Amino acid sequence: MRIILATSNIDKVREFNRILKDFDVDINPAPYSIKVTETGRDFIENAILKARAYYKEFRVPVLSDDSGLEVDVLGKAPGIFSARFSEDGNYKSNIERLLTQIKDMQEEKFKARFVCAVCLIDEKDIIHVTQETCEGYIIKELRGKSGFGYDPIFYYPEIGKTFGEASSEEKDQVSHRGKALRKLFSAILLGV
Repeated sequence: MRIILATSNIDKVREFNRILKDFDVDINPAPYSIKVTETGRDFIENAILKARAYYKEFRVPVLSDDSGLEVDVLGKAPGIFSARFSEDGNYKSNIERLLTQIKDMQEEKFKARFVCAVCLIDEKDIIHVTQETCEGYIIKELRGKSGFGYDPIFYYPEIGKTFGEASSEEKDQVSHRGKALRKLFSAILLGV
C-alpha cells in the first residue's frame, strides 16, 4: 500500500518509516504541505482533520498523526499545543518554556506522558484511527541528543534514560508513536 504522510516534519517521516519497516507499506512525504488548522479538542480529532485535508487534496491513502506531551502538574499542558507551545514553536523554545513553568516546583518527578493518535484514510475513503500513550516523567535537565521535540527531558523508567539518550530502535519499541502505528497497521493489514 502506497501512503503519503500528512506532515512536513521530516523527523516524523523518518520515524514512521523506521517503525513501519516490517509492514508492507510504502510511506512517502506528501508532494507539498498544505495548511491545516488544528481545531480539534483532542489528538484524535486533530489527526482526523489532517488526514481528511490531505486526502481531499491528493486523493491517495493518507496517514496522519497528532501527538504531544501531557504534564500532569501543568494540567496536562502542553497537550495538543505541544508543537506550538512557545512563540516560535521550535524544539528548543518549547522545552525552555516547559522547564520555566516547572522550575520552582518541588516535585522530584513530574509525571507525564506522550500521546499519539494516528489516522489512516485508505483507498476506499475508510477512516482507521488508534491512540496510544507512553508514560514517564519530565526531568529539569536536557539529556541526550537523539530524537526530537521534548525527548531530551522525557525520562522513560523502563529503559532507564530519556528518549534523547535512547537509540532510535529503543525508542521505536516503546514510544507512543511506535505503539500506535503498529496497532493500527496490525489491525488493518494483519487482521489482528
